[in-house]
Amino acid sequence: MASTSARALSLLSMVTGGATLGAEELARRLGVSARTVRRDVETLRELGYAVEPVRGAGGGYRLGPGGALPPLVLDEEQVVAVAVSLQTASTVLRGIEDAGRRAERAREQLAAVLAADPVTGLPAPAACAALLHAAQRAAAREERQVALLHVALDGFRAFNAGHGRAAGDAVLAEVARRLRRAVRGGDEVGRLGGDEFAVLVTDPAAAVDVAVRLLAVLAEPHDVGSWPVRVAASIGVAHPQPGGAPQELLLAAEQAAGEAKAAGGGCVRVFGALPARTGEVERATARRLLRALAADPDGCAGSEGPAGRDGPDGRVEVHYQPSVDVDSRVVGGVECLVRWWRDGRLVGPDEFIGLAERHGAIAELGRAVLARAVRDAPALAAAAGRDLVVAVNVSAPQLQDPLLLPAVRAAVAALGGCPLVLEVTEGVLVTEDRAAQEALDALAAAGAHLTVDDFGTGSATLAYLRRRPFTAFKVDRSYVRDLEVDTRTRALVEGLVLLAATTGMGLVAEGVETPGQARLLQEMGAPTQQGFLHARPEPLEQAVATITRLREALARTATTG
Repeated sequence: MASTSARALSLLSMVTGGATLGAEELARRLGVSARTVRRDVETLRELGYAVEPVRGAGGGYRLGPGGALPPLVLDEEQVVAVAVSLQTASTVLRGIEDAGRRAERAREQLAAVLAADPVTGLPAPAACAALLHAAQRAAAREERQVALLHVALDGFRAFNAGHGRAAGDAVLAEVARRLRRAVRGGDEVGRLGGDEFAVLVTDPAAAVDVAVRLLAVLAEPHDVGSWPVRVAASIGVAHPQPGGAPQELLLAAEQAAGEAKAAGGGCVRVFGALPARTGEVERATARRLLRALAADPDGCAGSEGPAGRDGPDGRVEVHYQPSVDVDSRVVGGVECLVRWWRDGRLVGPDEFIGLAERHGAIAELGRAVLARAVRDAPALAAAAGRDLVVAVNVSAPQLQDPLLLPAVRAAVAALGGCPLVLEVTEGVLVTEDRAAQEALDALAAAGAHLTVDDFGTGSATLAYLRRRPFTAFKVDRSYVRDLEVDTRTRALVEGLVLLAATTGMGLVAEGVETPGQARLLQEMGAPTQQGFLHARPEPLEQAVATITRLREALARTATTG
C-alpha cells in the first residue's frame, strides 16, 4: 500500500495547479499502465483529494474545484517520491540560490584562512585550524603523525594592562618573530588569539625538544620602548589520537598548557600520545614525579627529607658515588645520581628520565638534583677531608631550559672550592644544534667544567672534542668491563688514555668492579676511577660514612706502600 500511495502522490504532483494531463501521458511519466493510473486516482480520492476525470479528446485528470489539499503525514518513501517528481522551476531556482549562498560562505571562509594576523603577521586562528586539518590529512595518507604545541605567554595580560596595547602588540610581534626563527623547516607557527600561539611540529618525537628550545628563545631579554622585557611561556604538547579530529588535538594541547601554567609557568607539559590506557598511566606517573619534586622546594628530598603526598613511596633522592685517584690515594669527587622511590622500590634514572623528558619535567628534575648536590657538598667534602669535584648529569633537553644557566651560576658560587662538573652525553657533543652549542659555551663561561659522559658509545670524533668546550671525558663501562678478557678492548682504552694525556683533558674510568680492572687502568695511566670496587651510589648519610672509611683505607694503603 505504501508504494501505491507514493506513486499516487507523484501523480497528484502532476495534476496540481489546474494542469490537465492525459491518461496515457500520466502512465508514461509514472512508468505504469493506464489501469494502474486509474487505480491510483481511486487511492487519491480515498485520501480526500478531488481528482476528477476530464471529458473530451484524450481524457485525463485534474484536481477539481473541491480539491482543497488536506494535511498529510508522509512516510519516508512518500517524501522521496514527491521530491523526485516535483522538478519545477521554483525548485531549480531555490537550488541556484542555495548554491550562491554556499559559494559566498566558501569565499568568506577562504578569505579568513588566507588572512594573516595583523599584529604578528602569522596565520590567523582560522588558518591555524585549516593548516592543522590539512597536516593531519597529509600525515594520515603518509602513515605518520604530527604534534601540536600550544604556547601561552605568562603574565602578558598584566604587562598589557600596565604598559598599554601598543607595547603589548610589540611584545606579540617579537614573540612571533622568535617563534618563526626557532622552529625547524616544515614546522608551522600561527596565532590562536590573545597571548596564545600554535606550533605544528612535523616530527612528533622532537616535539618536547622543540618546546624546551622555544622556552629558551622566548626568555632572551629584549627592549620594548624603554622597558626591558623577558618573556616566559607555558607550553602544552599534544599528539593526535587515532581517528581524532583537529579540534580534539587543539583542546588537548590547550589543556596541557593549562597544566604548565598551574605548575607555575615557564615549563612544558605533555598531554600524551600513547594509546589511551598507556598514556593515562604514564601521565599519572609523571604527575607523581612532579609531586615528589614539589615536596621539597629547595631540591630533591634527602633520605631523611619530606616524603610528599605519596608518602615515603613518592620520594626523589640524590645518591652519591665517589671517584678515587688510585695514584694519590684520595677521594677526588662524587657523581650525583637521582633515584625515585616508586611502587615500593627504589628505581634508577633509566626508568623515569625518559618519562620526565616526554612530559616536560626534566628541567625541574635537573635543577632539583643540582640544588640538592649544592646543599650536600659541604658534608661530603668534610668526609673526604678535601674539596671534592661535584658531578651532575645534564640531558640534552635541559640545555634549552632558560633557568639552567642562572642555576649553574648560583651553584658555582655556592660550591666555592668544589668544582662543578656537568656530564653530558656524546649525543650532545656531536649535535649541530646552534642553540645547544651556545648553551654549552655559556655554561662553561659560568664556571662549570664540561665532561663527555659514556665516551666511545656514540659518534664523537677527535674533531668534536677539539671544537667543543669540554675538559674531560669518561670511558664507558662497557670498555672497562672487557679489559681483562679482550686485548682489542685493552688497546682501545690505552688509546683513549693517550688521547687524554696528549690533549690535556681529564679522564675518568667508570664501571670499575674488579681489582684487575683497577690495576690495568692504573698501569695505562688512568688513575681516576669510579665503580662498585671502590663504592656504590648511596644516600647522603651512608655516602658520608662510606667516603670516610674509603679515605681512611686509601691513607693506610699509601702509608704501607
